[in-house]
Amino acid sequence: MGLKNWLTGKAAKDSVSLLSAHYADIARWRDIYNGGGSWRYTRKGGLNGGTRRMASLGAAKAVCGELARLCFAEGSSISSADKSTEEFIKRVFRENRFYERFPAFLQSVFALGGGMVKVYWDNGVKLDLVEADSFIPTKWDNIGISGAAFCSKLTHDGKSYRLAEAQELSGDELVTENRLYSENGVSVKLTDVLPELCERSAIKGLSKPLFVYIGTGHSASSECSLLGASVFAGAEDTLKSIDVVFDSLEREFVLGKKRIIVPYYAVRGEYDENGDIKRYFDVNDEVFQAMSVSDTEELKITDNTAELRVEEHTKALSMLLDMLCMQVGLSEGTLSYKDGTIKTAAEVVSRSSKTYRTGAYYRAMVSEALAQVMQNICVLGKMGGLLSDSASEKASVMLADGAAEDDGTRIERAVMLYNAGIISKARAISQIYGISIEEARSMERSDNDE
Repeated sequence: MGLKNWLTGKAAKDSVSLLSAHYADIARWRDIYNGGGSWRYTRKGGLNGGTRRMASLGAAKAVCGELARLCFAEGSSISSADKSTEEFIKRVFRENRFYERFPAFLQSVFALGGGMVKVYWDNGVKLDLVEADSFIPTKWDNIGISGAAFCSKLTHDGKSYRLAEAQELSGDELVTENRLYSENGVSVKLTDVLPELCERSAIKGLSKPLFVYIGTGHSASSECSLLGASVFAGAEDTLKSIDVVFDSLEREFVLGKKRIIVPYYAVRGEYDENGDIKRYFDVNDEVFQAMSVSDTEELKITDNTAELRVEEHTKALSMLLDMLCMQVGLSEGTLSYKDGTIKTAAEVVSRSSKTYRTGAYYRAMVSEALAQVMQNICVLGKMGGLLSDSASEKASVMLADGAAEDDGTRIERAVMLYNAGIISKARAISQIYGISIEEARSMERSDNDE
């Protein structure tokens, strides 16, 4: 049995065609995210025809990057009532370089509609970030996915292999199956390459799988509502229009290069290796030559350069980028490349804008998923003897977003709330200066003493 047949064979028979259609969508979204798209090739000019690759602004990747920065940034913190649990989770995250890898993974989640964080044991607790096109759900219900088949690459003795793994809950056991395939999908004996792995194993005492699915919250289709859709799934026409305008802007500079019309008498000719004459105008030729012409106008060198339509293109790009922002849940001007009616992106967020609400929605979703991941880390840590049995398995994460609040807006809001009697003077001072409430009260007392 080949790799593809084994993976799809793990899924329910009535869902194979549905999943195939969904993974075809994922392939299209990945192509667009990587700068592709069905519109990226257009016909060349000239008699020979052919196609050329259009220039791309990369708006799909910019959107996913912006959403990822809103959800997760440097400064996110883990907390637990049990300090040993908190330190253990932090150590696992640090050893697995989670904070460096997760932002890029989160971008792929927004681009492809979802992804999985898998916890496994390999001489310690390890984390694997699995993108949407590298797993197949095999068992699910309205609560979530309880079974999945994964595919990962590995290299051994200079040869490339594919490791297929399936996890599924069966009663109070987590059953894991492993298969190994060559690069071209031919089955390989598992023990020849990975002797430490068994083809089938079971872990008792688990009530949920050791993977957590993170989705965008957008349904790919009504029949496959559990799997998410790309955040730009409904904006592909807009992405096409952006690339068309951007390509036109680039062509404007290519086709709008300076063009000088010179008299035929000023053009020289030389024969190439094939005996064909090649004509050119020597701009460095300063030798005076006598020419017999009846009309002196024929001797003039004329600049026939066309005017570049840069402003029209930039206005069209700005409008289309605002349209894209609206479609993916961002505020107007979030992806703007120049100053407009909105001062800064920070001010947009701090004014409880659409961008802020979208970021808050995704942060809550990611935070909940990471809480489940941390619980799986603790469960596996206890089983491996790295964490005491009495330690708590509960922990939470405070996600820092990538948008700093605008200072002017924060001060304005604090003053407004204080004048309205909603917050105390000490609370207003705390928000304005970014200090604790105790320090603000001390500052207030010292001001009153003076």
